[in-house]
Amino acid sequence: MANRLYRSESEKVLGGVCGGLGNFLGIDPVFVRIFFIVWTVLGELSVLIYFLLWMIIPRETAPDADRNFEINDLGARFRQMGNEIGDVTRSPSSELITFTGVGLIAWGLYSLLKSRLPIPEIFWHYSQYAWPTLLIIAGVFIILRATRKK
Repeated sequence: MANRLYRSESEKVLGGVCGGLGNFLGIDPVFVRIFFIVWTVLGELSVLIYFLLWMIIPRETAPDADRNFEINDLGARFRQMGNEIGDVTRSPSSELITFTGVGLIAWGLYSLLKSRLPIPEIFWHYSQYAWPTLLIIAGVFIILRATRKK
């Protein structure tokens, strides 16, 4: 277990937050990622918390990683986060694509189960089922596309 919390560079999928939390807690970062996916599906503030942690927790290779966070660092950290988001969107990793697909499928399945789909024959008569169905299809498409590239 690490004695200081850093965003991981080696276990990075998006911002390295889950990898860093996993290393800090001494657990596999996949479990932290699954936690964030489930938390997001349940509609809580996980995305906001993730981005706040991304800004506050330093990268393990950052020159100022051993310093405590100060509010004056916020502008530089925000710019760094923007650069990292740009890098991720230009060349997303296969893990990011897979976790995004899994998240979309989970979100769609949860939404369908939450609305208690009565019977499949009347599925298209209700617009409330269209969004969860599109999320499931998008997640399957993303996972299939990522596995074909391997």
